[in-house]
This record gives sequence, C-alpha cells and structure tokens, in this order.
Amino acid sequence: MKKALLVLSIVSTIFSAQAQTVTKIGVAAEPYPPFSTKSADGTWSGFEIDLIHQVCKQAKLTCEIKDIAWDGIIPSLQSKKIDVIFSSMSVTDERSKKVLFTSPYYSSIPLVLGQEGQDFELTKEAMKNKIIGVQTSTVSAFYIEKKIGRSRSIRHYDTQDAVNADLLAGRIDFMISDNIMAAEFFKNNKEGLQSYGTVEYDPVLGEGVAGGVRLDDTKLKETLSKAIDSVVKSENYEALSMKYFGTNIAP
Repeated sequence: MKKALLVLSIVSTIFSAQAQTVTKIGVAAEPYPPFSTKSADGTWSGFEIDLIHQVCKQAKLTCEIKDIAWDGIIPSLQSKKIDVIFSSMSVTDERSKKVLFTSPYYSSIPLVLGQEGQDFELTKEAMKNKIIGVQTSTVSAFYIEKKIGRSRSIRHYDTQDAVNADLLAGRIDFMISDNIMAAEFFKNNKEGLQSYGTVEYDPVLGEGVAGGVRLDDTKLKETLSKAIDSVVKSENYEALSMKYFGTNIAP
C-alpha cells in the first residue's frame, strides 16, 4: 500500500511539474512601438505583446516574456535561455538554417522615410553622398546591403529608436525599416520628414513575420502554429490589429 502511494505521489509530482512548465517567449529588449514596449515599471504593452497572450491562451501554454537584445536573440534561443522568438522576425532562408518558424502572424514590406524634398533611389551611385540608417541584423539591413553593397552610406544602429532619433535630428538623410512601425513613427513626426514609399520586393525580405523555435522543437512549433492560425482568423486578431494600426495586417 505504501509503495502504491509512493508511486502515485511521484506520478502526481511529475504531472504537476509538467503542468507548471513555463514557455519563455523572447522579445527584443529595445522599444519597437507599436509592437512591443517596456515601461519603467516593467510592464509590457503593444500589438505583439497582446498577441502573445492570445496565442498562449489558445495553445494552453503558460508563457513568460523575457527581453533579449535583438542581436543576441537567436543565440539565446539556441542556448535555451528562451523557447520562442516572438519579435517581428521575418522568415528568411538564412534564418531558417538556425530557427524553425511557425505560421506567420503578419506581413510587411520595409518603408523608406527621409528628410523632405530629396530624390531617393537605392543605388550605390545615387546614395554616394547620402546616409541611410538601418537597425542591424534586420531584413531592412539585409535588403539595403544587397542593393548597394557594403558602403559608407549605410549607418547601422543597435536599436530602431536610435535610427529614429538620428533621422529627426537630421544626422541621416533616410532610414529604412518595417513598414508598419515606420508608418506609425511618420504619423507622429511628419514635420520636416517625407515618406518615400515601400521598397520593391526582393526574396531577401522573407515571407512574412513568424514565431521561431529551436530546429528540433517540432512539437512546440506545431502547437504554436495551430494557435497562431486560429487567432489570426479570429475577430480578436482583427480587433487587435485595428486598435494598433487601423487596418488588418493579417498575412
């Protein structure tokens, strides 16, 4: 009888531990409004933050948000500091060698903003005496490097906030970044700036934005993809999208 009770106790403990397993969701520590922003009191807000909560609820996962520097987010996934990347990461062939992507949850083409009244052409010759700012390790950075090569015209930044600040201060002529984020920034900072439109599509831009897990974590990928597909098709997603962007950004 005592052995039976001991076995039941061990089994109960195992199931309890499994039930309490926390899925660590990695988001970029740098502010990226309106997708994710951390306030001074440690509270997170933004479209992706709200979406994380909906996806985790749908997937019946207990999730914890962990902020990671953007340029270290894939290494953090590989070293198991986090279990999922959910931070406006575009699906690309190069990243797919390191990350197993879920179903996409939004899509966007980079937008170019700049000081008003300029001519913009993304060629090495046209950019010869110009400076264009971009956040490092983003598809926007990959895109511009492919178009004009490694050039002194490209200024890389650790955060998008730093790019925005230098554009407002007139220290750079143009910036290129996620269309949705850039459009929101431009809406609130139109004086002296101009939108030069979205760039022409290139495969380097990837196939939408998705969550990312470790290459061998196929079960978690399937669980998250099923939840994402369900949420994206729901009225909740449309309401969330309308709240932050005024339009539905579903892929």
